[in-house]
Amino acid sequence: MNLQRAIEDLFSAQKEKWPQLRDAVERLAQVRERSFLWGDDFRVRLQFNPSRMISAAARLESEEISRRPCFLCAANRPTLQRGIPFLEKYVILCNPFPILHNHLTIPLHSHVPQRIGKKTGEMLALAEQLPDYVVFYNGPACGASAPDHYHLQAGLKMTELLQGDHELRSCMMIESESRSEAEELFEDVYSYLRQRQPDREEPMINLIAFISGDRYHLHLFPRKAHRPRQYNETGSRQLLISPGALDMAGVMITVREEDFNKLEQHDIEDIYSQVSLPVM
Repeated sequence: MNLQRAIEDLFSAQKEKWPQLRDAVERLAQVRERSFLWGDDFRVRLQFNPSRMISAAARLESEEISRRPCFLCAANRPTLQRGIPFLEKYVILCNPFPILHNHLTIPLHSHVPQRIGKKTGEMLALAEQLPDYVVFYNGPACGASAPDHYHLQAGLKMTELLQGDHELRSCMMIESESRSEAEELFEDVYSYLRQRQPDREEPMINLIAFISGDRYHLHLFPRKAHRPRQYNETGSRQLLISPGALDMAGVMITVREEDFNKLEQHDIEDIYSQVSLPVM
């Protein structure tokens, strides 16, 4: 099966029969964007996407999560949502709150916590079958709005999402012709970060995987904070920005128009400095 073609067919069928997705895709085509440049080698694309409010404003305290039904479990997903099986343990779903074109959510069938663990091989296997996509992972305290149910996400590549390390924020880059070698290198980095954050069940990380030039790429963004201090401010000082993998790479999402309009280059620099963990 050509997985990319199957996904295109899935989106076509879902947009025809699932009005929520059709409307979301149409809204995505109309989102407003601004760009910020740091020299010739780094760009941040700012996106005003109010449909992401649910994710940006998610309450992630354990008691809050335990009170709500898991929206990634099959029994609680929208009636009209359909999917494609992957590796007999995942299902590939169209995301009804897209940031990227062909935005996908890929949950495990099992309801287990969001922990990357030994699953980077599966992430790379998905990227291998989707050469036009990035596959990404948000840690449980780094942008995942469902930290109780393991899942990946994916979407069509954008130049900003392929950017590597830059002085604005840390990005540990792994590149190899071998999937197994990329996994081993990731384990080394993961072990190092566990030593930096020994009190956490999982070090704070975001991951982006993609294939380029027949090579596997893993970009790992180590984190020291979930959200910048401005998130909890009030009035004009507040910025309702909750960074995940895409924000760390270079596509920063704003869910309120006032934040989109007032955010400036120095604000982006400040946000990165607060949430990114220096590794050198």
